[in-house]
Amino acid sequence: VVEVLSVDSPEDDPTKIPFFLTSTEFEHELYGDCAKHFKKRLGLAQDERSLFVLRNVLMTPFPTEGNFIDKMATIFREVIEKEVEVCRKRNETKDNHHSFILQDAFDKIFLVNRSMFHLASRRRQLIASANIDEKSLNAYRDAKNKNPAEGFFLSTAQKEDISKTILSDGAFEAVITSKSGKTIAQNVQVTSFTALKDRPLNSKYRDHAYPSGHMPFYLYGTPSSIHIDHMLLLAPNIQLSASNVTLSVDPPIPATSLKNGCILYLDDVQERAMQPFLPTSHLVGGQGPTSSSNFFFQAGKRFKVSVFEDRYGISGGGPGLGDVDYGKRLATGEMVLGKEKGEIWVDSEGVNRDPFKRPSQTAKWREEFAKIGKELE
Repeated sequence: VVEVLSVDSPEDDPTKIPFFLTSTEFEHELYGDCAKHFKKRLGLAQDERSLFVLRNVLMTPFPTEGNFIDKMATIFREVIEKEVEVCRKRNETKDNHHSFILQDAFDKIFLVNRSMFHLASRRRQLIASANIDEKSLNAYRDAKNKNPAEGFFLSTAQKEDISKTILSDGAFEAVITSKSGKTIAQNVQVTSFTALKDRPLNSKYRDHAYPSGHMPFYLYGTPSSIHIDHMLLLAPNIQLSASNVTLSVDPPIPATSLKNGCILYLDDVQERAMQPFLPTSHLVGGQGPTSSSNFFFQAGKRFKVSVFEDRYGISGGGPGLGDVDYGKRLATGEMVLGKEKGEIWVDSEGVNRDPFKRPSQTAKWREEFAKIGKELE
């Protein structure tokens, strides 16, 4: 609604906007009980999340003259009704194509859902183990051995309901592709699909602030093949996954804990200070003007870590999913990410992409300004 009734990009024409809205947030840290009481009067949950507020400043001393208020209300209602239809589409649960990051444990595979905050059918953080037919598995491993720097995805061959079909039946047909888009195997038969972690990413389940003092990950796999996936506790966020990490902790993590999945903290990474992240194209391996070889999550990087049991088990919504009992720490030590680029997945764009958002040319303007800046250097 604010985007429609405001100038927020260079190509917006102010003369075509009937009236202007701005917005603000009533943050818990600033408004405290006042914000909670206001939420109560509105019939909203009285939590610590910021309250997003629309506002309009009238520049006339005669707002009731000439049916002025009624005209504004009519325009506002028309915009809201149109945006409500978009909101319904965004939150409609229906069959969709689902894509998973493929992680190999040699005796089985692990799959990490490529989540999306703004699409209901993919608004979940899902990590699962599964089996695939031998022919497809061999094709995948052959491609991986030939190009270890390449990442691979397993995607549903048809549109599926992830709850009714994939999780309930535990079997579906899929396609394996490389990150570059090459088809590795078709008619892949996926069986024994079993969720390790299945967490909803709806706004009511999210934390009200990013983690402070650490960065939390799910830790899972087998003693010989250990994987991690960043916990998505607030939006916007970044999906960070790594296969076959080297974990040197004391005491060793029990196989049952890895099988069920536990929580790993990067003790020397301050997530709150890093969020929100730049677009993927500006991070490791990107082509953007600020792409950096110093991005913290890259092959071979070393971290101090602490490992804890996950108090929430397989399913369950937040907030507070990343909270742990420090008195029941499983282990501490060091973790090293795999040596190959293909074992690392970084995505700060797809997970936050809103397929219903109005297209904007702002990024093109920024790229043009960056080119001009380089020419002037």
